[in-house]
Amino acid sequence: MSGPLSALFPWAFVVPLAPALAFVIIGLFGRRMQRLEWGGWIAVGGAFVAMLVGVLIAVGEMLTPGTYTDRSISWLTLPGNGTGTFPHGFSLVMGTLVDPLSAIMLIVVTVVGFLVMLFSIGYMHRDQGLPRYYAELSLFLASMLGLVLADNLLQFFLFWELVGVCSYFLIGFYYAKPSAASAAKEAFLVTRIGDVLFLLGIFIYFQQFATSGPGAGWAASGFLFVSHGAPFLAGVPIANSTLFTIAGLMMLGGAAGKSAQFPLDVWLPDAMEGPTTVSALIHAATMVAAGVYLLAVVSVFIGFTATDQLVIVAIGGFTTFWAASMALVHRDIKRVIAYSTVSQLGYMVLAVGAGFTMVGLYHLFTHAFFKALLFLAAGSVIHAVETQDLFKMGGLRKTMRITSIGFLIGALSLSGIPPFAGFFSKDDVLASVYQAAQSHPAYWPFLILAYATVFMTAYYIFRAWFLAFSGDHPRDPTLPHAHEAPWTMTVPIVILSALAIVAGLLAFVPQFGGLFRAGAGFLPTPGVPPTYTTSTLLLSGLSVGLGLTGIATAYVLWGNGRVFTLADNSAVQPIRRLLLERYYVKAGVDWFGLRVAYTVSRFLAFVDEYIIDGTVHGFEHLFSELSTRLRRVQSGVVLDYAAYVVVGLAIFLVFLYLVVPAFPALGGG
Repeated sequence: MSGPLSALFPWAFVVPLAPALAFVIIGLFGRRMQRLEWGGWIAVGGAFVAMLVGVLIAVGEMLTPGTYTDRSISWLTLPGNGTGTFPHGFSLVMGTLVDPLSAIMLIVVTVVGFLVMLFSIGYMHRDQGLPRYYAELSLFLASMLGLVLADNLLQFFLFWELVGVCSYFLIGFYYAKPSAASAAKEAFLVTRIGDVLFLLGIFIYFQQFATSGPGAGWAASGFLFVSHGAPFLAGVPIANSTLFTIAGLMMLGGAAGKSAQFPLDVWLPDAMEGPTTVSALIHAATMVAAGVYLLAVVSVFIGFTATDQLVIVAIGGFTTFWAASMALVHRDIKRVIAYSTVSQLGYMVLAVGAGFTMVGLYHLFTHAFFKALLFLAAGSVIHAVETQDLFKMGGLRKTMRITSIGFLIGALSLSGIPPFAGFFSKDDVLASVYQAAQSHPAYWPFLILAYATVFMTAYYIFRAWFLAFSGDHPRDPTLPHAHEAPWTMTVPIVILSALAIVAGLLAFVPQFGGLFRAGAGFLPTPGVPPTYTTSTLLLSGLSVGLGLTGIATAYVLWGNGRVFTLADNSAVQPIRRLLLERYYVKAGVDWFGLRVAYTVSRFLAFVDEYIIDGTVHGFEHLFSELSTRLRRVQSGVVLDYAAYVVVGLAIFLVFLYLVVPAFPALGGG
């Protein structure tokens, strides 16, 4: 380890600590901070400190390849005695790990987090409950940073759960609205399914690595082992065994819940009930990114079996197409971008499953900037016209020039048009999966779906841009007169626009490119970098061509204020309704919950209340009655007690002289 920035590595705990302190200060004194926008500027300050330290640490890590700096303390240590389940003993640790993976995420989370906090100052100023908002947003950012820097899976899981709790609070920020409260509960419950699977996977890995093999006796609860001086499980082979396959699938389940991959994707579009700033943070840098990051650290530090990889590729490839298809028809600008997030996360999962973990993180890196840009630009529009309905908008490029240009840059990057950032990372994903498909023919169908998604992505995002910004005037004349947002909102849009242009070019900087393209020199198991041949260049041309075709199709149908309308008797109407109804999966989930889960719950409630509790309460009532009746025997009257003695003696004599002789077995002769 060398270089002046490496001195900051032991101070990595400051990164999550800064927004955590902001959370405490705002939580205690936020109601008294009217001049500081009810604590908003405190939250911005905490996010800025986290960004400053986090980016410096990340750059220092990337300039010193191969370094892994762990600062940890023993949380729980149990010595071994040579026998039993853990013959060597084990230690559970808490600490911070600075490595190439966390370095990438530090840049993503802190930069986007700071810009979202700053944007919130202008966007949220008309809302009630601002101290609560800024406190929860600060805790959300601190939780994600704690997750990124976690040096073991148990600590990772603790912050993972805290991220989920914060998302519940923020999605349901407008809790007085039934739809917002319902969306928050839906997100919380669906992601809990993944969390249970994730925890089961941790148990399996812990049992395997803490009891035998290279991890025996090490501080272990997942992907990092430190107490014997080994920073990672380098070179540990993962056999295609049933147990490790199950553990890998459990990890995929956890990632699918957080990153909204099929079939646990239903919660993310509904999460748009929260403030747009929350949507930007969830979709770009925090909650949904956590699932992909989990797959990345497991892939690098532990590994997946071949069966796991095929399932991961299948889930990622299918989700990419599945979510994009639903974005084609929606009229809510935030939901269109939300479906886009689910689809783009599918690309990342696809790359990780194919064995190109760093390529998947490369797309996560670029996606964070252009997706945050799209959400914040959409938030600027909603702030101005007070509607999310694309069909009511129009002509906004004239009065909201900065916002319209920012959304356009984000749309071009999302569509994979060169030289914008999304082009480089998306094409690397496609090239990687194409390369993997040469030796794994089962990957081909999902690669084809990924290419089809390129066309759909360009079409739906430019459909949104044309509906919102093209034309001469809004289609709904009752909308407020649009105007450009204040500087606290436009500055983040401008910065993210620049990042959406240049972020992809970092892959051509030697130190950064070595990490993003293959991880060579940085990671214990970097994998094979994607190779670029005539075939991959032709496929890249195909990808760009599909993107341009999607943009052209959107222009023909929606450009210059046009609104394409399907005839009621069109043969395509059933498909449109199917997409609007989300393939009826959401309706199916609701039906299952109402008809099946609720019925079962009512039956179990009956069993609990009337059989289990009823039995307990029945015995309670019985003994209560007996004690009440027996209590009356103690009258305190001496004559009553004398009568009891006489009756008792009479019974005894009858038993002795009449009953006992009649039954010899009782000793009567």
